[in-house]
Amino acid sequence: MSIGEISKFTGASPRSLRYYERIGLLEPVFVDPDSGYRYYSFDQVYLIDIIKFCIELDIPLKVLEQNVDANGVLNAAALATYGKQIAEEKLNKLKIGLDFIHDLEGNIAIAGQYQQSGQIYTRDLPEKIFYVMPLEAPFAEVDQLEIAKIFLGLGRSIGEENLWWEFGLLCEYSPRGLARYIFMELREYVDGENIKIIPAGTYFCKQHDTSMIESAPEIFKAQLKGIDSFLTLETEIFTGKHKINKPVNELRVIAL
Repeated sequence: MSIGEISKFTGASPRSLRYYERIGLLEPVFVDPDSGYRYYSFDQVYLIDIIKFCIELDIPLKVLEQNVDANGVLNAAALATYGKQIAEEKLNKLKIGLDFIHDLEGNIAIAGQYQQSGQIYTRDLPEKIFYVMPLEAPFAEVDQLEIAKIFLGLGRSIGEENLWWEFGLLCEYSPRGLARYIFMELREYVDGENIKIIPAGTYFCKQHDTSMIESAPEIFKAQLKGIDSFLTLETEIFTGKHKINKPVNELRVIAL
């Protein structure tokens, strides 16, 4: 087959086929000495499919080269094992991405329902795992740049693969007093003194354009009547038409 014919048959462009030749993976069975035209055998379709398989899975072609010996024998078993590992990693990342999208869609629906209404509403939320950093001073007294640095530091400490999408401010009220934290949500539990489990349950919520977490006991005064132990948290919530430079915050409270 000519380079054009094998290109149409395999879907690999002539430019790609020439590149595979240049790096030593795909030698034409015959090159016309007068015209320079390249010709390939039908048996080479299989090799082109393997090369395309590697490219689609982001397996470096040098890995394929390393599994072909000096006699042109491909260690297909080793390549398949490596490819399976890469494919499983990609599937896991896709699952995480889909889970994120499903959560995002749910939050967009809630935000849209109550956006700009000024109402207090309820949400049933699952248990969440937070990685927290305690703060001594009121949030309003902490420089925003310092808070941003703390978030960056938390991200590096936790590892990107275990970060989920919520982050924000957390207050824990009890008869012993008030504890303030900056938090980032985790996908999975890890051991450590900076881990807090946020309970599942029905939360009272309200949306604000600015941070109002220090005012939560007053905002939810009626809902917290007779309760001396509770959590308040504030996190950015996505809306259908999301203002990047002025996000909407959702303030939440739950009795402990």
